[in-house]
Amino acid sequence: MDALTCREPGAMMLDGATLVDLWHRRTALTDIEIGQMYELVRHALRSYYPAELRALPDDKEELVAQFIFSRVLRFDLEQRASAASPESAPSTVYALCAYFRRFLIDCLRSAGLQRNLSMEIEGVQTEVERSAHAPADSIEASLAEHNLSEARVRMLARAFVASLNAHDRIVLAGSLGSIRERGGGLRGVADAYDVPSYHYRARKLGVTMKKSATPEDFAGTLIGHWIAGTLRIEISEDNRAAILVVLSLLAMESHA
Repeated sequence: MDALTCREPGAMMLDGATLVDLWHRRTALTDIEIGQMYELVRHALRSYYPAELRALPDDKEELVAQFIFSRVLRFDLEQRASAASPESAPSTVYALCAYFRRFLIDCLRSAGLQRNLSMEIEGVQTEVERSAHAPADSIEASLAEHNLSEARVRMLARAFVASLNAHDRIVLAGSLGSIRERGGGLRGVADAYDVPSYHYRARKLGVTMKKSATPEDFAGTLIGHWIAGTLRIEISEDNRAAILVVLSLLAMESHA
């Protein structure tokens, strides 16, 4: 590890005891504790810029978020218990830097990564907007295949939006809805509305996904679970047209 790029000045001292405690319980944390752990790790890595970052296409913020989800919170393993020993829990900035650099090296070794049904995939946002302006008969036809109507989907979308907490509703509106055009993207929205851990919230919702995400991963998000569980639309490429219509209707309801 390049010691010159991983500094631990007094202003950035890591609360090691808190991190170790959260790390030991990371498969059973509350939403508040997940947010706390997310911020601890993100803050600790703020001034760390290893050479591997320059070789990867994603910006650092996205890579840190991927690291937290896959290696810290272990969401990619469906929150199964970690095989790591308790002693492996990092308690210093230097240990976290080493873990993060190992993650970046693994990313460089990976191949064939692609995005699936993510709001970050090129063109999907445009398709959602196009679906919003599609002829009414086209919208109804896409939904009728799943025994749904526009009125019913909008009613269920309203209920879904209402079920979210205030911060998640802002992230949804900042990704799909009325405040998406605010400068600075989702980060600008989060800063403007003081939304903590917005990357975590966006991933939980399903408006951003990791590069290697599969349709099954999307189905496990809040939006994906709503589409597959409440609307009974299977998350698959075959249902892409209906899913885009549903997302456009969800965007309309998020305006409220």
